[in-house]
Amino acid sequence: MTLIRDSILKKAVRDGVLHRGTLRICNFSKSLDNDIDVSPAGGFIDFLKGMDVIKEEYAKKGFVKKNRALFLYNEGLVDKNSTLLLARKGDRVLGTIGVIREKNNKLPCSKLFAEELQTLNLQHRQVTEIGALSIKSDAGTENLVFMLYLKTMMYAIFVDKVDDIVVQVREKVAAFYIRNLLFEQIGATKIHPDYGNIHTCLLRVDVKAIREKIYEKPQYGTRGWIRILHELGLLAEYKKTCHQSWLCNKFTLDKKDAELYHYLCHL
Repeated sequence: MTLIRDSILKKAVRDGVLHRGTLRICNFSKSLDNDIDVSPAGGFIDFLKGMDVIKEEYAKKGFVKKNRALFLYNEGLVDKNSTLLLARKGDRVLGTIGVIREKNNKLPCSKLFAEELQTLNLQHRQVTEIGALSIKSDAGTENLVFMLYLKTMMYAIFVDKVDDIVVQVREKVAAFYIRNLLFEQIGATKIHPDYGNIHTCLLRVDVKAIREKIYEKPQYGTRGWIRILHELGLLAEYKKTCHQSWLCNKFTLDKKDAELYHYLCHL
């Protein structure tokens, strides 16, 4: 069994379907507290709890200035096709991450990286942006960021069935995403005026290309994705993610929710 697992994962690394760092990240995720659950916000109050964590942690890190507004406004998360996921332990929210879909044919990253996105020719492709990442400073687990990204990427790939994933990250951590999570940098680093003038990179994963690699190579079999997830130890998490999407009615902000959220962000 070990020989089969090693050979499949080695082939996936060689084919560019996985990176060696991805294997390490998956191992890290197994050591996380089993009481931590990562799932979509279940209602408007849940959503605001997540936005409260984002505002608090971004202010602590100096990404945004402290002001009287209760929350940071994220237009992308208002869209009905976007999803805010929360990492919870009991009733306490430890972290957030968002799967943000295009709104009016634009992603949040297009404000800073419009030219870079245009060069990718992403028309007629399903594109999503991962954003709104925050982890409470007293969360008590250094590996929570790995769990959030693995869960979110599984959600985007298998539930939303996207072709591309993009993310804006600080320049000093971009190498981590490239080395471990299949991203590649698009264009040059820029200064982000909305988040404390931090040096920011645009990264992208071409999910469609990875999907095609798996389907076109017979050694993975007809259920290649499932086999790879099984060998990575992520099959149970994959099933849980899909089950949550089938079982639960997805929460989206209705018109009144959106208006109240906008008001609370602009006090």
